[in-house]
This record gives sequence, C-alpha cells and structure tokens, in this order.
Amino acid sequence: MSLRNLTLVLLLVLPVCLSKAQSTTAKPVEPTAIGVIYNLVPETQELKQLPDEQWKEEGAFYAVVSGSQSSFRIKASSNIAFTFKTGSPEKVSLYSFEQKKNKRRFLFEKIRGAMIIVPVKGLPVELTQFGASSYKLVPASPLTPGEYAITIADEVYTFGVD
Repeated sequence: MSLRNLTLVLLLVLPVCLSKAQSTTAKPVEPTAIGVIYNLVPETQELKQLPDEQWKEEGAFYAVVSGSQSSFRIKASSNIAFTFKTGSPEKVSLYSFEQKKNKRRFLFEKIRGAMIIVPVKGLPVELTQFGASSYKLVPASPLTPGEYAITIADEVYTFGVD
C-alpha cells in the first residue's frame, strides 16, 4: 500500500473512530462507602463527601447541630443531587435546619393524637437507582438558600445552599 493510500484511509477512518469514542457516555462513579452521603456535581459527575456532623437530641423531638452553618456549600440551582449506598434508601431524609443562636436544628419526631410519637419525614425528594448499587436523592423542588441536613442510619450530613 502506498503512502498516499494509507494517508487517505487514515483520513477517512480516524474521524469516525474519534467520534465513536467521544459519543460513548461514561458510567457514573458510584460511592464506595456504605452510609455516607455525597454531593453529585452535575457537570463533572464527581462525588464530594458531605460532612458528618455530631448531633444531639433536644427536647425529645429536635436534632441539634452546633455552629451556624455547614462547611460544605452548594450554589443554589435546580441541579442539586446526592448519592449514597444503603440497604434502606426509604429511610434517608432531607431536612431544612432552623437557625437558633449558634445552633441549627430540625424536627425529626412529633406527637400525634394520644401521645403517639411519629417520625417527621422531611422535605419531599425524588429517590432513584444510581448505577448498579447506589441511590440518587434529588429535592422535589429547588432548595432556597439556607442550611440543610440529610439523615441516614442515625448520622447527620450537612450542607448549605448559597
């Protein structure tokens, strides 16, 4: 095969191969740790772990975290999403903190009727399968600026929306 023919073949075949390689979508990177919440960055599909903050119970119905805000910040947008691995995805909840002095708190239980204690579900979310072994949590409506928590297995992961 002459050099001219080889060059012609390469000029015809190479662009097709490159366009095929670029059009394949990469599989999402899944969390490796079980019971840890990650922010899923929509543009890059990168996972960033949220801080797991210590909390205490206040007045039997509130979860309280010290400090006025989370160290993890997210810009307000409609593309906020989180991913995690757990055996009980239906027990993962998103809460909005209320500020009280230098503390953040949310109601996680309340009394209904004749002293029956029931859990407070939190903000509405959409929960879907993410990859082969994890889940994706997306707020049902855009989050307004403020402080938020996601609970999973008695752990409280926090973030703020600016």
